[in-house]
Amino acid sequence: MRTVDRPERPYLGQKELDDLMRMNSELLAELWILRDRVTVLEHMLQEKSVIDRKQLNEYVPQGDLAKELERERAALIERVAGAPHATSYTFESLARQADVG
Repeated sequence: MRTVDRPERPYLGQKELDDLMRMNSELLAELWILRDRVTVLEHMLQEKSVIDRKQLNEYVPQGDLAKELERERAALIERVAGAPHATSYTFESLARQADVG
């Protein structure tokens, strides 16, 4: 595997800004991979008449599913927006944030 050392002079003028930019780029790459895979999956399921993509786009979660999605959204926002303010993490706190259902 080929590797490249980090440049001595940060591209954006500060090491921390470079780090944030790299993190942002990685998140965008991961987001695209997920969106691409979900779109392909939806297409394949529609081709097999398992789902109707129009109905999927119009679906509004209710009940337990809506509550689960709200909990997961809140946990994600807390992890991402709160990350710069966190001083430490424990396995238990990370596992608690990842609980589903």
